[in-house]
Amino acid sequence: MTELRARRADLLARCAEQRADLARRIAELRPGAGGGDGAESPERAGARHPLGWIAVLVGLMLVTRAREVLSLLLFMRSAVALGARALQLLRLVGLRTAPRSAGAAGAAATSRAEPAESRPGHG
Repeated sequence: MTELRARRADLLARCAEQRADLARRIAELRPGAGGGDGAESPERAGARHPLGWIAVLVGLMLVTRAREVLSLLLFMRSAVALGARALQLLRLVGLRTAPRSAGAAGAAATSRAEPAESRPGHG
């Protein structure tokens, strides 16, 4: 019985190692999901492609009335612009109300100054 328990513990340990290895490999294959390197997932990159949106609009115009599609497009454009402005405002309010330590404020000031110095012709 002790031999079976030891063997079971050994198999469970090997399963945990393999599970961790598979999780690491999956994270490498999907950098947008868990890699943390800032890359977009292929689904999101495809959703942002302008030719895809143009194809959708042309298809809608062929299926429905063009006037309705264009008015919907203008409405969506206005809504996105309004949403972007609201998001900027919320971020600004969040930055204003967030408590800052002296070290964080100094680091933020130096990080803002670095891109201007690193540009060609500004150094």
